[in-house]
Amino acid sequence: MSEKREIWFLEGSTAEELVAPLRRSYDLRSLGANKQSDASVTPVAEGAANYGVVLADMREGGPVLPASWNGSGSNYRVIGVVPATGLGSAKTSESHGAKAAASVFAFVSSSASIEELEKTLGIAFENLELRARERAAREELESAEREREQLNEIGIALSSQRDIRELLNLILAKAREITRADAGSLYLMEDEGEGEDGRNLRFMLTQNDSLVFPFKEFALPMAEDSMAGYSALRGEVLNFADAYNIPPEMPFRFNDHYDRESGYRTKSLLTLPMRNAKGEVLGVLQLINAKNDPAARLRNEADVAQHVRPFRERSVRLALSLASQAAVAYENRKLYNDIQTLFEGFVKAAVTAIEQRDPTTSGHSLRVAAYTQGLAEIVDQVSTGPYSGSHFDHEQMKEIRYAALLHDFGKVGVREEVLVKAKKLYPLQMELVKQRFDYIRKEVEVGMVRRKLQMFLERDRGDALSEIARLSEDYEQRLERIQDYLRFILEANEPTLMEQGQFRKLSEIAHQFFEDSKGSELPYINADEVRLLSIPKGSLDASERQQIESHVVYTFNFLSQIPWTKELRGVPEIARAHHEKLNGLGYPYKLHGDQIPLPTKMMTICDIFDALTASDRPYKRAVPVERALSILEECVRANEIDAELYRLFCESKVYERLMAPPPPK
Repeated sequence: MSEKREIWFLEGSTAEELVAPLRRSYDLRSLGANKQSDASVTPVAEGAANYGVVLADMREGGPVLPASWNGSGSNYRVIGVVPATGLGSAKTSESHGAKAAASVFAFVSSSASIEELEKTLGIAFENLELRARERAAREELESAEREREQLNEIGIALSSQRDIRELLNLILAKAREITRADAGSLYLMEDEGEGEDGRNLRFMLTQNDSLVFPFKEFALPMAEDSMAGYSALRGEVLNFADAYNIPPEMPFRFNDHYDRESGYRTKSLLTLPMRNAKGEVLGVLQLINAKNDPAARLRNEADVAQHVRPFRERSVRLALSLASQAAVAYENRKLYNDIQTLFEGFVKAAVTAIEQRDPTTSGHSLRVAAYTQGLAEIVDQVSTGPYSGSHFDHEQMKEIRYAALLHDFGKVGVREEVLVKAKKLYPLQMELVKQRFDYIRKEVEVGMVRRKLQMFLERDRGDALSEIARLSEDYEQRLERIQDYLRFILEANEPTLMEQGQFRKLSEIAHQFFEDSKGSELPYINADEVRLLSIPKGSLDASERQQIESHVVYTFNFLSQIPWTKELRGVPEIARAHHEKLNGLGYPYKLHGDQIPLPTKMMTICDIFDALTASDRPYKRAVPVERALSILEECVRANEIDAELYRLFCESKVYERLMAPPPPK
């Protein structure tokens, strides 16, 4: 606004004569009637800085204004000067300009007194100022609404960013955008260090529109002798129009090392703390060189002088609000990552617990998870075939990984002796059998010695020696038969396929008896031992196999107790079906085909492959990859596993990503 209020009038008009006495109180401006007026003295459209009142003669019901003036805008008010003889008594004079289509705010008589004129002018100016205040308030409100929407958009962007490093870059970029800063840096608090309270500020990253300059992270002591440290410790905003002209009472000075090394020129500088909801400072934002034109590049001192301005108070408030949003977003993401790390640790501990119960399967869960993830990546990429429409996002991949890692966790609920059972008889049972046969051998030997002594006592020497020779031969035969029985038991104890004749021999052994120290007659092997040794294949009988198979149910029950997130809620379902078969002959639920989740179908193939190719186990030897693949192919023919997934598994050779090369010979 001008110091004096402006009044406009047409040269030579009655209005000019009427307003002439007010020259000391108002800034009087004349308008040419028939020529283009100079822009500096012409009322302008809405939004211009100038405003004022136009006094115009009234002719035939309209104000007479310059023909070149468009009469638009709301930053002026027209007061019509009415001839003393009446509004319609005069004729229009072409020499005084054209009648413009303008709205008349008020009327005043050409013979009005100075007091009447000033009163009418005062009302007009008050109306203009009121409208100006309303317009400013509206613009302020609209600006605040735009800023609120901008902050909301930034908040959404910050909250949706998952990667910590990318989040920090986004925080700094948005802070620079909202303040029009050419450059900036971001510091984060560290709990360990040599600074105050054992804390440091870590210089995490920097951005610069005008210059590319290499940097590396470093720790800054938490002290007030740096702007970042001062802002972090005191939680205060520092705003300097010139970084090289900081008030001497401040405990810090601008570090011009970067400027000297790069040739950059830092001028306006804003440093503000990143506070969380509790008011704790988590980091510091430092913004450099606010620009009047965001697209400008500051390549020299002249560019800085032309484009750089101090950070405005509004920008500071916006940046401080953004810094708080950023602190909360960073804290939430860090907390989320900590929870993720905690859960990963729990999963690893669970896998370790499984492997400690059965050391012979060490690494199985990790390998199955790696194979399954690899196969899922292949399936996600195929463009043809039945799975061309199957895709897995980041969270689904994580769900598959957790399910594969924990698919055998239910084994913690299986009796350890059953879980690690490598032979048909438990080690203690076999030890008892061996001790029993030792006793039988010794009993036979004692019996033989007793009978020999009896021969010497009851018969003459010739007969005694002849009978003793026969007893010795019989003893050797019995001893050989006992040894043969034990060898057969040791062979039958192996988890291999038994032939029909072997069952008969077990029955024969079971019908051999010996007398214990108490005189009781007992079989060489008891009924329970016969039952276990008669297992036709493998090392487990029906009840033991059922216990092993129950690990799937235990796994599901355990995993169902975990409050999985929405993205991971499928983990229990995926894990529990890894022993199901497409033909419905799997366990424990006899699921068919599409009843089995796709991730489980992939895991099943990987589980079988690793079980076959893993290092030797007490109950089986590892098989070569080619043999394992042929066994899987047999499973395909038996409609146990998915043919297309098997094909992708073979063609992509997923297993080669993890399988270590054989040791050099």
